[in-house]
Amino acid sequence: MARKTGKAATISDVAMKSGVSVGTVSRTLNAPDTVRPATLRRVRAIIDELGFQPDARAQNMRRRRTATVGFIVDDISNPLHAITFKAAEAELREHGYWLHLVNTEGKARQEADAIERLQHGRVDGLIMTINNEKDVQCRDRLAALRVPSVLLDREIELAIDAVLTDHAPGLFQATDYLLEIGHRRIALITAGPEIRPGRERVKGFVEAFGRRKLACPHELIRSQRLSPDFGFHEASSLMQGPDRPTAIIAGGNRILVGVLKAIQQQRIVIPDELSLVTCDSTDLTRLYPGPLTVVDRDIEDIGRTAAQLLLERLGDRHNAPARRILVSTRLILGGSCAPSPPG
Repeated sequence: MARKTGKAATISDVAMKSGVSVGTVSRTLNAPDTVRPATLRRVRAIIDELGFQPDARAQNMRRRRTATVGFIVDDISNPLHAITFKAAEAELREHGYWLHLVNTEGKARQEADAIERLQHGRVDGLIMTINNEKDVQCRDRLAALRVPSVLLDREIELAIDAVLTDHAPGLFQATDYLLEIGHRRIALITAGPEIRPGRERVKGFVEAFGRRKLACPHELIRSQRLSPDFGFHEASSLMQGPDRPTAIIAGGNRILVGVLKAIQQQRIVIPDELSLVTCDSTDLTRLYPGPLTVVDRDIEDIGRTAAQLLLERLGDRHNAPARRILVSTRLILGGSCAPSPPG
């Protein structure tokens, strides 16, 4: 427990109480892999007990020795992560940094291990996406981060920089477009409420019906996971029902893969029998079997912006308030939508 006195603890206080040199305390903070495990545990315990806060400017200067930034993703098979990584890497390389990629497979334990291992002397900063914004342990880990960090499209009320996407307006445009051409039975398959994209896409979808004073088909909202399996299961279920939708919005490129598989299995013709809208342009959306209608955003800009925020934090903005940058979305019409079929 941190001591409750008016005087801030110094590095000398930590060294004296730990029974080690000031240099050992410094290495505990900045190069923990050079300190014996037992000593490391003892010094960290004293740091917590005294409530010692290292000088941020000095730490930033020392951490520069690694010239490496960690990039943590939840699904390496997601092509958007590859685009984001490439853009961030190009920006960071210009400033002498390398990017180290870690895939957590969307598993909380692997995510925790990645954050813990990377931040202790292995990287100067982190760029990351997390699997569940509402997970208490995840929030605690983020609150205790020892290195500058940037979140990708995740919204947590902590003092952490973030690059967010304005999903709701894009989903509003897509839904409103489908309503304009006569669709009423519109299904949305998207991520769950534990991450920002899921919440914001549902928000835009519901708002489009409300703006036209139409009843929103809440039973057609399937909000859970960003995975091909989830997309396939939900699209298959929806299309086998007695009152199937005339349009589907796939809220994510991984969901789209599953939706397209279900459509092919059931021999549904797009757009004659079903209109389809998806999110984010990829090679698949541009080629299948003609361009799909897409709610798009600049993924490369997200990567560049995340890198720039981190570089600023590693430089002279280390003590500045956290920043949140919002990236816009827009609807791009393709050949996958048609007026609602009669009946």
